[in-house]
Amino acid sequence: MYIDLSWPIIENHWRYPKFHREEISSFERGDMWQITGFNLTSHWFSHIDFPRHTGAEFPDSTAFPLSYFNGEARVVDLVLPHGCADHAYTAEEIEKAVTAGPQAKILLLRTDWGVQMDWKSKDFWDHAPYITPEGLSYIASIHPQTVAFDFPQDYAIRLLKERKVGPEEQPSHTILLRNNILLVEYLTNFDKIGSDRCEFICMPLHLEHVDGCPVRAVAKV
Repeated sequence: MYIDLSWPIIENHWRYPKFHREEISSFERGDMWQITGFNLTSHWFSHIDFPRHTGAEFPDSTAFPLSYFNGEARVVDLVLPHGCADHAYTAEEIEKAVTAGPQAKILLLRTDWGVQMDWKSKDFWDHAPYITPEGLSYIASIHPQTVAFDFPQDYAIRLLKERKVGPEEQPSHTILLRNNILLVEYLTNFDKIGSDRCEFICMPLHLEHVDGCPVRAVAKV
């Protein structure tokens, strides 16, 4: 069974107001083919980050084969009994959850924040849980190749609607990404996997030398 872990790409989302699609040709206009055009940037909606996102000296997509971010994955259960709004996950919490199950090169950090809060709402971003720098340092210490999140993992992501936020304010990007631990951001449906293991399938477009790319991420269970 395949479980779709990706957000749908939609119009009229406040976080991505410049996204739009248009009919390049249509049957309604009498054209021979139905063809749709759309615009996307490398970090809109569900997407993968490569280290080049954080600095010109870091490797881009071409340095990482598909096997680096596809394969056996561990679902790390970070779900809190009373919800996780505004919760800062500590190194102790992350370590306890990680060591409670099997190890894998790909970690799917499950909070079910998207179950508690609609990802299209501003509250999803303004009150999201996040991982402390110490928690991120613990993750780096166990050397996964890829980490995927069902929540906005850095506190400063909530500030993006007010101002630009650089890599130094988003420690997942400095502590993990700059150490070649790839990030797959803004996923969903981890609660539907039903196991602490799955096969993780993550397919960005085959673009060379990019800093990131929207993905269709899927769990095979």
